[in-house]
Amino acid sequence: MTSTIIAPASAPGRGGISVIRLSGPLAVKVGEALCGRLEKPWKLKHCKIKRKDGNVIDTGLVVFFKSPNSYTGEDVVEIHSHGNPKIVDLIVEEGVTCGAEIAGPGEFTKRAYLNNKIDLAQAESVADLISAQTEEAALAAHNSLSGQFSSDINSCIDSLVKSRVYVEASIDFPDEEVELAELAQTRSEIKKQLDFIEETLASAKRGVLVREGFSVVIVGPPNAGKSTLLNALAKKDLAITSDEAGTTRDSISVNLNLGGVVVEFVDTAGLRKKPDNEIEKEGIKRALDAVQGANLVLQVFDVTKEEKLDVFEKETVTVFNKCDLLDCFPEDSLSKVFVSSEKGLGLDRLVDLVLFKLGVGEETVLLSRRRHVTCLQDCVDCLSSSLSALDGEEGLELVAENLLAAQKCLGKITRPVSSDDLLGEIFSEFCIGK
Repeated sequence: MTSTIIAPASAPGRGGISVIRLSGPLAVKVGEALCGRLEKPWKLKHCKIKRKDGNVIDTGLVVFFKSPNSYTGEDVVEIHSHGNPKIVDLIVEEGVTCGAEIAGPGEFTKRAYLNNKIDLAQAESVADLISAQTEEAALAAHNSLSGQFSSDINSCIDSLVKSRVYVEASIDFPDEEVELAELAQTRSEIKKQLDFIEETLASAKRGVLVREGFSVVIVGPPNAGKSTLLNALAKKDLAITSDEAGTTRDSISVNLNLGGVVVEFVDTAGLRKKPDNEIEKEGIKRALDAVQGANLVLQVFDVTKEEKLDVFEKETVTVFNKCDLLDCFPEDSLSKVFVSSEKGLGLDRLVDLVLFKLGVGEETVLLSRRRHVTCLQDCVDCLSSSLSALDGEEGLELVAENLLAAQKCLGKITRPVSSDDLLGEIFSEFCIGK
């Protein structure tokens, strides 16, 4: 028999109210032991929350959600108490003495998944919605939780199944002549699904960045004003600035909310061909390492000096700093911008260009995880192989095999088979009570 679990469903700490959730076959029994007779489902009842000895722990509200019309798909009871951690602990402890068990991380949502209330992609979006740090991340997580992404993936799976049925029927009945028109229609449908998955993959890659944040690395020669630029963007003194070159020896970073997404700006040591000592040499090495993991590089120069532009295998914006020393600001472009970090001039234009280069503001279909990207990429590879086999007349068996593999790749996103290890890893990321 499935156990009955209990845990706070609201955030830890003090507040106006806290919610303690019970789920499982004994939820009603334990709920009534704590709060007295329950009302009919979905109706709140004022109650005294008592111990077995009759002593009152708190006064609050209780509500019953009858299976299967609940978050987990099981009988669920939620108790609303005052938001004192001591009171919450006492209620949970009393619930355990009445037959419940403490819920593990993500166990309520895991039960919702196992009871077919939500699929795995929606379950992951619950955790993403809770941990979202920006407006765009929250909206994207909600889009996934609503089920639109899962619906699109399942529709694609259904289409691939139909294509497999036709291909495998043609294999099983070799004496029947394969209709060229039907074969062309099957190819057209596979290509249609390939195009859809490629579009979804591009969106998913952006979704990963929205979820995890973008990285923008600031590089340039010594004394170009990189640290001053970081401080100006952050609107606080994070990095030490000085007229003396080489002040920054290690990387300094700050996370900023720009355009509804988290962007990490990293200030690095000044780059030059001949470092003075081993410390400066190590600082330059760390700067170049940071560039490798960046989504965008800001290469900063002192506009009053003629210095050589370094070439990076990354999207790069050239920032000419100290423009307050010029008679007038030159005109910006999509690859360069003129600012004065000291005076705060041109920074709005720089931020706009950074967001444009990062693609912030484009529609995000879902808040994705890296495993979604892997599954979608594997599916693209399989569908591409199916089309190649079909066009090259390499045999329908190879076409069918790749279609089946593509179907399994998509299935891993919403409802993977034999997924105990995967489920354990995913739900371990959740907080207690969700």
